[in-house]
Amino acid sequence: MNLKLKFIHGDILDQPAEGLVCSGNVYLNMSGGVNGALLVRGGEALQRQLHQYLRDEGLKFVPPGYVMEIGPEPFAFRSIVYSVAIDGWYDSNIALAAETLTSALSIIKSRGCTSVNIPALATGYGKLSKQDFGVALRRVLSAREWGFELVNVVERNAYGLEEIQEGYRGEQE
Repeated sequence: MNLKLKFIHGDILDQPAEGLVCSGNVYLNMSGGVNGALLVRGGEALQRQLHQYLRDEGLKFVPPGYVMEIGPEPFAFRSIVYSVAIDGWYDSNIALAAETLTSALSIIKSRGCTSVNIPALATGYGKLSKQDFGVALRRVLSAREWGFELVNVVERNAYGLEEIQEGYRGEQE
């Protein structure tokens, strides 16, 4: 199966796909980026689910690289995976972003999704550059045959999208 990879300038929640990767923090707070958009559009139940997990497990935070499927109600996605590609100080690196994305995509694929929307993990509040996320993305997508028909990499900022593409292309050379 040939993977169709699209780089899209726009709102990730408006792009049709079966799966959604959303970037988060170690405290499981839906404070900004994709999570902030989910929260605004009716994701209060998702936030409660995340905080309930911390209470149930007796945790104050989760480790970097942690992923957790949430919802997906009230959203149309079949699978939403909250993905922590940063540490408690919002630092990250290519390896952590790649590890986190691999884990998130594995969950989404296990749910039978054939399409997925991906944001630039660890680049909002996180300190990873968009270009470094592009490098991580290329490593993840080229590491194995995922079986997705469509992967949308969605970025709100056109310049940021160009940087992601530069990082992705740079790994091919």
